[in-house]
Amino acid sequence: MDDLPGPPDAMRSEIVLLRDGRGATIRPATVDDAPQVQENIYSIGAEVVYILAESVGNDLDAERDWIRQFDGVSSVLFVAEVDGMIVGQGDVHPGRPPKESHVGTIGIAIRDGYREVGLGRALMERLLEWMRDRQFHKACLEVFSTNARAIALYKALGFEVEGVRRRQYRILNDWVDDVVMGKWLG
Repeated sequence: MDDLPGPPDAMRSEIVLLRDGRGATIRPATVDDAPQVQENIYSIGAEVVYILAESVGNDLDAERDWIRQFDGVSSVLFVAEVDGMIVGQGDVHPGRPPKESHVGTIGIAIRDGYREVGLGRALMERLLEWMRDRQFHKACLEVFSTNARAIALYKALGFEVEGVRRRQYRILNDWVDDVVMGKWLG
């Protein structure tokens, strides 16, 4: 019998080296992460221009319940830690059964100071690996048209623009389009 290792466990904890030399741990979130996950979204939301949510509730029990919904089977929430601090997160939600069961919707948020160092790519690659492992056939996401860095990353990962919802958002008194992107996983 061969002792060859099988494919990596998509729910593993993994350290990735960022372009600036820092190490980041990407791992499944736990309910104990609720305070830091909440703080991460507060920090990114305060910038206004990258994610739809500008804040989350102050109720840590509600945050823990939100994290619990990610069962690791049909949905997942990964966090990215640097020096023990959560600085990014990515999630996948399944489509509505039965007609969209093959589709997973990705959400990703990276804190300022941790962008453009490879963390977004590493987190996206991990989410796509998890989706393939769970037999999803399509990944989709939405991104503000003003977030050129994210759009470039998604295109580099094989996502294609599938549609644009014109003037979908009002951000800092400007109209911003919602770019809908998808990637066929097979």
